[in-house]
Amino acid sequence: MKIYLVVITLLFISGCKEPTDKLKKTPLNTESQKEAGLLDPDSADSLYLTDKDIMEIQAKSQLSKKEALIKIPDDRTILKAVVESKKLYKEADDYLLDYTYPYLNETVNPKYKAFNEYMAESYSNVERTVNEILEDKELLCDTLSIKRFRDKRIIDFKLHANERNLVSILLYKENYYSGMLHSTYMFDCLNYNVDKEEFIYFDDFFIAGAEKKVFDLINQTIYDQIHSGEMFYDCWEISDTDFKAYKNNFVINDNAIEFYFDDCIICPSYTGQYSVVIPLIEIMHLIERYQQPLLLASR
Repeated sequence: MKIYLVVITLLFISGCKEPTDKLKKTPLNTESQKEAGLLDPDSADSLYLTDKDIMEIQAKSQLSKKEALIKIPDDRTILKAVVESKKLYKEADDYLLDYTYPYLNETVNPKYKAFNEYMAESYSNVERTVNEILEDKELLCDTLSIKRFRDKRIIDFKLHANERNLVSILLYKENYYSGMLHSTYMFDCLNYNVDKEEFIYFDDFFIAGAEKKVFDLINQTIYDQIHSGEMFYDCWEISDTDFKAYKNNFVINDNAIEFYFDDCIICPSYTGQYSVVIPLIEIMHLIERYQQPLLLASR
């Protein structure tokens, strides 16, 4: 009887230890920890990164996010007789500016003049840009206390146009701030009605009272995509305050309207996710009738 009890006891102890042994054999995913950020330096589980580690992670993150933006299709090749790329490059001790922005050929259409004047005023003003960089850095979500390097801002663009003289442009700003684990991105979206020589903003494009409905539509899309796996689980629905600040940041592209948000507005910086796409069929009823003909012909 005693022998039988001893055997039962040993089997019970062995069964209890098995899950613990399995857990001990599970390797830690230190790479994902590195990319997600630094742990508490006072913690026993702290992951200690050197300056070299941080710079390697920055380079990897910058490359993947930039590649995704570069791959966005646009109409620059089709419209090469109309669209030129203007360059601005300025290097100083504490910052570097490397801008590529669109210029529309006024010899093809004089009505492009208002657009070009706006671009020159907004993106060729170096002093204002430097001040913006300093102001933007105060709002960052990923700042680290590491050795300072030179701040950089790189701008490039994507352009969409259709036969109804609607030009829709995404300008993406890659910001590398010293003390950052990841490069960050900011966006400006411009929609230009060539015939009327004027820019189109949210309140011009959508019917009165549409703001709340578009806000709800964007958040429903975010919710659905998070739960379907199309967006990172770490993303979140946009706040009412942020939507009001970014509601003019949309581009009209083929059969959809795409709203763009800066880093950390709907997703953490490391995810590289910045936009919400709403198919035209889902949002057409909220667009002003007199604006709808602009959407009927796309390249």
